[in-house]
Amino acid sequence: MAAPVLFGMSTATYRWNARQAAADYDAAGPVIHPHYDEMQQAVVAALPFDIADTVHVVDLGGGSGRLAERVLDALPNATVTIVDPSEAFLEIASKRHERFTGRAHFVPRRAQDDWREAVARPDAIVSTSALHHLDAGEKNQVFAACRSVLSPGGVFVNGDEYRPPSDATYREWLEEWGEHMRSAVATGRTPATFGEIVDRWQERNLADFGGQRESGDDCHETVEEQAARLYGAGFRGVETTWRHRLWAVLVATP
Repeated sequence: MAAPVLFGMSTATYRWNARQAAADYDAAGPVIHPHYDEMQQAVVAALPFDIADTVHVVDLGGGSGRLAERVLDALPNATVTIVDPSEAFLEIASKRHERFTGRAHFVPRRAQDDWREAVARPDAIVSTSALHHLDAGEKNQVFAACRSVLSPGGVFVNGDEYRPPSDATYREWLEEWGEHMRSAVATGRTPATFGEIVDRWQERNLADFGGQRESGDDCHETVEEQAARLYGAGFRGVETTWRHRLWAVLVATP
């Protein structure tokens, strides 16, 4: 496998930097997230480009490159830069994207760090199931960075996890998701080691429901709260183009 083109800081201490953990998550992700494919397809569908357009897309927290792969398949003249702190994930992404010769680039950096000087100016910025791990201040910082770097006519598309306003409904939806993940582990549809990850998720999100959250946790907020952050960052339009339970796609335009 060709080594990925990497720029920037060392990320050796990042929790997903272990190769086996990254490989296990890459295998389990489409299984444990009940609307994984549907949400990623909705993100790609929200990109306002024609199939022949030559555009550059940045994928924040792009991990092992599944969303970027969909973008490159949908837009054959596009290039994509994946920004993610896990070099192990980026190695998987590099292998996944070998067929897109020269169209995929990789930056080992956190979304909340300044990645802008390491990427070509994007026509679009996308993300899936990543930015909910940021605390409030980090979200504000990332959204402001996205707004500042987008080309005229650009778009920011975030497919992520969002809580409903009601605590009772929020807990109900978390419990539904927890049951879905436990079933996937019990029936062997995930790597065997993934049971420990699901157990830790349940401790954080159900046993400690309503507890204090910090960066790295599931810092869920409502769609309305995130829309307000995006407006505060300078975006002029925010639309929810797809939603189901805990998952939604928000499209922000400058």
